[in-house]
Amino acid sequence: MSTPAEKRRPLSLRLRLVLLAAAVLAVSLGLVGLALDTAFHKSSEASLQARMESMVYLMLAATEVQDDGTLLKQNELSDPKLGQPGSGAYARVEGLRNQWLSPSAIGITFPKLTSVSAGDTKFAVPTTDNLWYSLQYGVAWELPDGDLTAVNVLVLTDPQELQQELKAFRGGLSRSLGAAGVILVLAQLLFLTLGLRPLRKITEDIAGIESGSLQQLNDSYPKELEPMVRNLNHLLDTEKANQSRYRNALDSLAHSLKTPLSVIRASLPVDTSAKASAVESSVDDMQHLIATRLHRAAASTRSTMAQGVDVKTQIDRLINSLQRVYSHKLIQMDANIEPELVFYGENRDLLEVLGNLLDNACKYGDGQVRVSANTIDASDPRVGISIEVEDNGPGIAEHAAEQLLQRGVRGDERVEGSGLGLAIVVEIVNAYNGEINIAQSALGGALVKVILRTR
Repeated sequence: MSTPAEKRRPLSLRLRLVLLAAAVLAVSLGLVGLALDTAFHKSSEASLQARMESMVYLMLAATEVQDDGTLLKQNELSDPKLGQPGSGAYARVEGLRNQWLSPSAIGITFPKLTSVSAGDTKFAVPTTDNLWYSLQYGVAWELPDGDLTAVNVLVLTDPQELQQELKAFRGGLSRSLGAAGVILVLAQLLFLTLGLRPLRKITEDIAGIESGSLQQLNDSYPKELEPMVRNLNHLLDTEKANQSRYRNALDSLAHSLKTPLSVIRASLPVDTSAKASAVESSVDDMQHLIATRLHRAAASTRSTMAQGVDVKTQIDRLINSLQRVYSHKLIQMDANIEPELVFYGENRDLLEVLGNLLDNACKYGDGQVRVSANTIDASDPRVGISIEVEDNGPGIAEHAAEQLLQRGVRGDERVEGSGLGLAIVVEIVNAYNGEINIAQSALGGALVKVILRTR
């Protein structure tokens, strides 16, 4: 059983690049948004400070200092905020003897702030102790007798107005950056789709090679992919050449052995003695073993790019043939094949496995045979197939199942045969790194399950 880590599939290249681009864009736009927000905040505070300085000058212009240092208000203030209660802008002019407030400061309690020296300006932002934006300005007023009297002007501004400006700016900024982010991600997705198209083309061409519809990667690709395409084509050519040389060598070996065996058979005396019969039987066994072993060796070199074999077509052909062979037993043969099931291996290997299993089921069954075939992995049909053959015969005991898979052992000595059928099936299964199991069938007889892996 595979673990959860083995089942987890890695992310596709396009998804990885899109996620990486989205993360980079999110961080970049976030930093841009933070920088713009900070700049706007500082700019707004600088603009507010400039407006408060103009209010200071208005307050000083409306102030008159008498000879004894008393402060008098002599003109109306031209700034409407300073003349309207609750406007959010409040001012106070403070001298040594008295002070006067702007009309807007009715009901406002001014914070206790230290005075500033003449000619100095102090701007402060809201804190836990002072909830206002404040601007203090110190003036040294010269009296008629030449003495100087200190005058301090304090202007307060409600931070709510600036906060509303910041809120509106941040809302617009977030919407703009969000829209820009979406557009950039979509653009990145479009670029990746176009940029990765050659890789998808290679994937499709390789699938065509696996299915047998293509022999090589012949299409033109970007120069970055040309080395990979060239190496893949070289690998395909090498595999085909190796298979051809190996099969030619096997054919030569088979022909080389046929002649000596024929000479041995022709040299045998024509008699019916037990000794001559034994030698002839041994020659027959040698010919059969040579053919079987050569066939198995060829199967072990199957191509990973083998063309698919339609399983249902092969099973239907075998069923028709076996029903004619065993017509005297009136065998009912049922097939349950997955639609469009394809075996990506050697056609002769599939026929030999199915032929041996179905033939045994017909021999040892009691008139009913059922064959089923499905893919091992529905998400990837090239992984391999699973075959089950059942009959309603006497069945096979568990302790005898392993023995039956050995060469030369038959389930019923009364039935003709060499006992090689299941052993040959086992060799094919091993060549495909598969599995074979014998169990009890729901029909009452034996169930032989074979798994052939092609990837």
